[in-house]
Amino acid sequence: MAIPRRSFIAAGALAPLLASCATDLSKFGGEPFPALARRLRVCAASYAILAAGKPSTATVVSSCSPDRPIQPGAVYQAASLTKPVTAFVALNLVREGRLDLQAPVSRYLPEGYKHRQHPFNPQKAALADLVPASTLAQIPVATLLNHSSGLPNWTSGKLVPAFEPGTRWQYSGEGYALLQAVIGAVTGEAYETCVSKSVFQPIGMRHSALHLTDNIRERLVNGSSRSQLVFSEANAAASLYTTAEDYAKLISALLADTALLDLTLAKPITVDPALGLTWGYGWGIETTNHDAYLWHWGNNPGYRAFAMVSLSSRNGFVLFTNSADGMPLAAPLAQATIPAEHRVFRFSMLG
Repeated sequence: MAIPRRSFIAAGALAPLLASCATDLSKFGGEPFPALARRLRVCAASYAILAAGKPSTATVVSSCSPDRPIQPGAVYQAASLTKPVTAFVALNLVREGRLDLQAPVSRYLPEGYKHRQHPFNPQKAALADLVPASTLAQIPVATLLNHSSGLPNWTSGKLVPAFEPGTRWQYSGEGYALLQAVIGAVTGEAYETCVSKSVFQPIGMRHSALHLTDNIRERLVNGSSRSQLVFSEANAAASLYTTAEDYAKLISALLADTALLDLTLAKPITVDPALGLTWGYGWGIETTNHDAYLWHWGNNPGYRAFAMVSLSSRNGFVLFTNSADGMPLAAPLAQATIPAEHRVFRFSMLG
């Protein structure tokens, strides 16, 4: 029986909306990956390892049907792992002098911003409110990248900051949707065209797209949810379709570009001091006594994703799964590739 799908124009990661159901994922770190996948009934998972910053080919685990093995080039919804791609584009515009992180958003959107309401409901996709330039003048571009804009994750009402931008961290898909509009205004290009030219093509991400194309559909692993998102156009917060190997290439390119990496790590904002978590421009940062790690997670209905890399050894991994129960699989991969006490797996939003 085919899994029914719901078609959405714009959507995002739902995990922050469900953060009260937190689970300590660190307890899964000692379990062998294939056995844990079977126990959790994760039917499909793909991961790629980075060793000294160099990506490997993908490893696949298919724990449900041996008659339908998962191919190494399998495509998944990356969910919020889209956001580091958007940050990659934005920070390169900063380096080119075309975008100023400290400038107010109103500099780039002087006529205001058309905010889509009800982003999860295609029947109401046309509903929108105009965020005036006077509001955008209060929001520095940098706060969109490090989730300190005060904007909510997603809202079906009018878009307004809940607190003074730059004063604290609050995860925001709306912030990245606004950043998408800023990038479009700066480049004069459709967002997906910009990403393809500045990220996918030069890095060699040949099996990646920001909306569901025929080529992506042929390789796509169906998610486990009966209410999957189908992205018919690009969304800077959540619509990336990609492979584990392609995404590992993105991380490798970031690590190899010292100036871009330094900019990513500049002026991080506190997320959870007890866990050693801050947020840079596009990536979460976990700091321990001996190292620091970039990390990000993704959560769309029927898909879970996680990426993490050490800033000293440049070892790490990218994980994609087609299950709402797939996030615990990140813990044994972390112990295998970058062994340490990773307190990030106790972060409430991952559960």
